[in-house]
This record gives sequence, structure tokens and C-alpha cells, in this order.
Amino acid sequence: MPVIDAVVVGGGPAGLSTALVLGRARRRVLVVDTGRPANAVSSTVGGLLAQTGVAPGELRRVGRRQLAEHPTVDVRTAAALDAEPSGGGVAVTIEDRAPVLARALVLAHGLRYDPPPLPGVGPLWGRSVFHCPFCDGWEVRGRRLAVHGNGPQAVRSALLVAGWTDDVVLCTDGPARLEGAEPVLARAGVRVREDPIRRLRGGSDGALLAIEFITGPLEVRDALFVRTQRDQPNRLASTLGCRLSAAGTIVTDVDGRTGIPGVYAAGDAATEHSRSVANAIGFGSRVGYAIVLDQLARAAS
Repeated sequence: MPVIDAVVVGGGPAGLSTALVLGRARRRVLVVDTGRPANAVSSTVGGLLAQTGVAPGELRRVGRRQLAEHPTVDVRTAAALDAEPSGGGVAVTIEDRAPVLARALVLAHGLRYDPPPLPGVGPLWGRSVFHCPFCDGWEVRGRRLAVHGNGPQAVRSALLVAGWTDDVVLCTDGPARLEGAEPVLARAGVRVREDPIRRLRGGSDGALLAIEFITGPLEVRDALFVRTQRDQPNRLASTLGCRLSAAGTIVTDVDGRTGIPGVYAAGDAATEHSRSVANAIGFGSRVGYAIVLDQLARAAS
């Protein structure tokens, strides 16, 4: 079985960033990516210095092109099917090829983000229904916005979104459980609608037109922010025994070490808060540095 320095699972911003650091350090790296990115529904990347507005697919294409300049880095479109500790490293089973033994395995496959099951949400998801105000708030600043949710988390989200516009409606989709936050919301200019939602009305271009309720008038809105259901897109972390947080992310130290020898995680897969492309790139870079230094220390011991 061939031995390489690292297998990186995931060809998004975190995985490509890790591979770039390792490639520049002349480490032998295999990047495996399914070609199904978590942000495939997004039309642009927001908040990325010098690249704001770039399409996610274009960002990945540029990243792959830069990796191709490094002869020790190989990028394959494939799925990592299994992984287990073996011979001081990690044996990784990859579809359509022989298993690979790597000194390090990086889980950078992101998270799967599923919107709430609101009727009509599908065509609008990533176009006018979003989950991250920091990623998409600027593009809908000053517009008629809504937040879907209930409880303290929804209150925080509504107050956050109010920073981008003075027209925000918090749709609790049933009796509100705001724990006395009504005065705070009112001071921020946030209205509250408790009526159950019937469906979202959208245009052919993915634009949200209005929120339709079981009772009461329509809410004409330009964008809606929702809380997503998040999950690991594969079972590698569980198979290897990585610890997961209550939010479903892989628990690591600041440099991506999982506590399992040779196993690291980077990007959204291991980020509980403040998920963004910019943070994923930085996280991936840190993991690349850590792998090089950890392997040097191991070789010297």
C-alpha cells in the first residue's frame, strides 16, 4: 500500500487551503472530493477579501488550478468510503482505486445544510432564502427581510438581521416563545408574526415574493433568513471515533487536531460558530501548518 503524507477529504475552501500549504511544503497529498459542495445553491461568495462576489464554483476552479502547479498534490473526484488507523497512519478507502495509507487524514468535507421544511422553499434556497446574515446580509441590505424561527435563538437572529435593514419581520410559525424579548425586538423595529406559515411564494428566478400564512395577510418580503439542520455529510468522523459537539461538528483544538492520532478536521466540518468561506480558508491553512510541524516532531522523536 503506498504511503503518502496526507489525504484531504473535501475539495472546498478548507480542503484546498490545507492542500496548498502541504503542496508548497513539498508534501505528497491526495485530495478527494465528491463534486457536491455544500454551498452549491449559492450564486456568490460574500465577505471574502479580494474575492467578494465570486461564484463558489469559480473559487474552487481557481483553487484546483493553483494546486496543479504543485507536482506532489493530486486531486481526484471521488468519495472516501472508509478510514481506519493502520501502521502509524490512516488507511483510507477511496472509490475506484486501491486503499491509500496516509500519515495524516484531514476531514474537510464541510457540513450538509438543510433548510426547514417550509412549502415552497426549494427553488428559493440560496437565492432569496439564506441561513447566514454575514454571508448574504449585505446583498439584501435595506430590503424587506424576514426571519423564521422561535425562541431565544430566533430573537438573536432577528436582532442581528435588523443591522442590515429597518424592515424585519420575525415569523415564529405558531405561538411565540420569546421569553420577554418583545420590548427589545420592538426597540429594534422588529415586528413579530405568530401565524402559522402556509407557504413561501417565489418568482421563476428564485426571488422570494411573499410569505403566505394560514390566517392573516401576506407578508411581502425580499429575503428570508432561516435556521438550518446541519449534519456531517459522511460517517468518517464517527467511524474513526472523533468527538462531535452538540451542534454536530467535529471537536478539535485550534489547529484542527481531533485527538485521534493522525486525524485532523478543518472548515465547516469542525466549526461550531462563525462559519464562512474566509474562516474555512484560514482554518485549512492552520491545519496544513500543523501537519507539517507534527510530522517533523514525530520523525525527530
